[in-house]
Amino acid sequence: MQEKRELAEKYCPVFWLDENEPFELKALGYTVFAQDMHSDSFPKRHIQADWSVTEAVIEYAVWFDYDIQHLYELEHVWVHVGTDGSVQKVEGSFHGKYLNEAVLDTGGVVPDRGGRPEVYLQPGKHAVLPDPRVIRLVPQWKECCGEYAGSEGVTVPEMFDGQFVQPDEATQEMVRRYIREHYAFEPAMRFWLFEPDDSLLMPWEELKESIPQRVMREIIRIREADR
Repeated sequence: MQEKRELAEKYCPVFWLDENEPFELKALGYTVFAQDMHSDSFPKRHIQADWSVTEAVIEYAVWFDYDIQHLYELEHVWVHVGTDGSVQKVEGSFHGKYLNEAVLDTGGVVPDRGGRPEVYLQPGKHAVLPDPRVIRLVPQWKECCGEYAGSEGVTVPEMFDGQFVQPDEATQEMVRRYIREHYAFEPAMRFWLFEPDDSLLMPWEELKESIPQRVMREIIRIREADR
């Protein structure tokens, strides 16, 4: 197998983002699987493949500081790489679930740009999708970016229990208000291509370790702006 970092760079996805998207993709944490194994960054998922024809499954944990409705945002892309170096299929996370290859694989051909898979991100929410037309099928896809912006405040996933100081209601309301006032937007439903720089790539363990600090940094920044 090629070095893990080399594989992660070679097959790193490129992302189509809404023209009015208010948030920047800040990091991509990668894990390279060469055998059936449980995912640490997506606890609901057990990675499996036919390893006679699959060299690796590369999991990319896609980090934004914000979802349009809350602090903390982690979506996922899984790239299955064949022993011949081809991209066999691509899967994407979708609000705590994931879409299988039948959705992201179009007629047996995975859309790519120079060998790097192309995926769309839902405006503001960043769910991984194969086609922007799917966005309009998502309930409240537009309202969540406007009237419901910030409604969920700060979310703390179970994997970080004990690593965060649970925000009190005053902090939650402050975050809700800040997101609504600073980031509410109307999706353009026109998209531009973002090709992540290799500097955004890091092993998942490194990203995971940094997440509590990333979230607390934003809370502190919001608190200072709220004074």
